[in-house]
Amino acid sequence: MTDERILLARGFAEGEPASSLFLADGLSAALRKRVPETCQIAEFRPKMLLPSWFQGVWGIRLARYFLYPLQFPHSRRSVVHILDHSFAHLLYSHKIRNAVVTVTDLIPVLWWKGRFPGMPKKNIPLTVLYSLHALKRAKHIITISASTKDDLVELIGCDPQKISVIYPGVDPIFRQYENGQKMNARRRLFGDEERKIVLITGSQFYKNHETALKVIRSLLEQGNTNICLAKTGNPHPGWLAMVKKYGLENQVINLGFISRDQMPDLYNAVDLLMFPSFYEGFGWPPLEAMACGTPAVTSNAASLAEVMETLDTTCDPFDVEGFAARILRLLFNEDERRAVILQGVARSAKFNWDDAASQVLNLYEILGGQ
Repeated sequence: MTDERILLARGFAEGEPASSLFLADGLSAALRKRVPETCQIAEFRPKMLLPSWFQGVWGIRLARYFLYPLQFPHSRRSVVHILDHSFAHLLYSHKIRNAVVTVTDLIPVLWWKGRFPGMPKKNIPLTVLYSLHALKRAKHIITISASTKDDLVELIGCDPQKISVIYPGVDPIFRQYENGQKMNARRRLFGDEERKIVLITGSQFYKNHETALKVIRSLLEQGNTNICLAKTGNPHPGWLAMVKKYGLENQVINLGFISRDQMPDLYNAVDLLMFPSFYEGFGWPPLEAMACGTPAVTSNAASLAEVMETLDTTCDPFDVEGFAARILRLLFNEDERRAVILQGVARSAKFNWDDAASQVLNLYEILGGQ
């Protein structure tokens, strides 16, 4: 790659979704490590320019669809990479010769199409579709899973030949602790808790947490009273109502907000991650947990089948007994647990930012030469 000038277009610092932030930070850092001296990489991040009291839903929309295009530089760079598809509408107002856009998921569209079991259809997401249809003006699209690529082709009508699947990396902070470190982390987070701790993460509706509660109730009914469920995120009323519905008040530990810096401690402190989502654009938590030496039992929905690949720790999102059986084996069968931990560590190692950056740079070089 010679004399390339690359602009990475990021979102607003205010309210940037965690997944977009991790993706942009990880890729940007990895690219800068790999580019030759003849290649210049710059980042553009817009300014909100709105008072804090007007940064609600309508303020965010105003900033996204009007203020961002007005601030975006008229770049003559070889490649402009829009790192969040929420801002693909920039391509309507800015003629960019070599535009690359990263797409993480199509959740609002899938919700509108009624693809989430048990959830009523959502109203047509007009602003989201406005941005997504701008993808057809991009020179190339990157998706972070084959599942998202398939959704783009089916639901938006994008050309599959213009889409590359490039998996993101797992942050190196996620690593397996020594036994002493594990015990210290567990004591800090859970005190003297002696039960087996199964972790669930997130609060979004598609995380399918009701199935997780059903699994714990099934395990209790089978006589496994030494198992509890820990959940990250501040407990909202809907979650507390579900916990009460299944009579699990004494089996659930609500951890509240856990910072990203604390997540390696948490993964190392628990006995297992349960991840029954019925949709994920990629699904970092299972890989992060496995990198920490903690088994992950997940659904086989959407991208999770790709992430987990040949690991025999997946099942249908609503297969309560399937989840329960796998969890029991991994909690109490030491031979199987050790084998799955080794497989998980090896699997998570395949997702690294150096490989992702190398593939992205190869794409930039191809586009820059056209």
